[in-house]
Amino acid sequence: MLDTIVLPRLGTRAVNNELDQLVGETGWLTTNQLADLIAVDGVLGDPGTDSSGPVGRWVVAQLQSSGIPAVTYTWGRHLAVYDSGRGLIGEVRIPEHHTLWNLECEVNDLARPELTWQGEADPR
Repeated sequence: MLDTIVLPRLGTRAVNNELDQLVGETGWLTTNQLADLIAVDGVLGDPGTDSSGPVGRWVVAQLQSSGIPAVTYTWGRHLAVYDSGRGLIGEVRIPEHHTLWNLECEVNDLARPELTWQGEADPR
């Protein structure tokens, strides 16, 4: 039997706890419900990217509303969030077929134009 090595999560406990809470809360939503929340919050992004899609940008906005100094993110194996100095402040693994993951896939498949810039200039 092989031993499994579990590496500790990077970032701060407070940010990781907040990310865990977001993953838990959004897991009960459908992709349509989550897309509606993101649209109501006015979050737009680019499809097919690992650092400027609407789902990740919404996660960052949720962290900011909780007083966490998140500024940007990357989404690879984990969704990692960074502060203004590009220091990693938290990370969470989004399970495959979770609502966040599914909506990200829909955005990347261009099935959610209401969440993308649609040719508008990126105001960042």
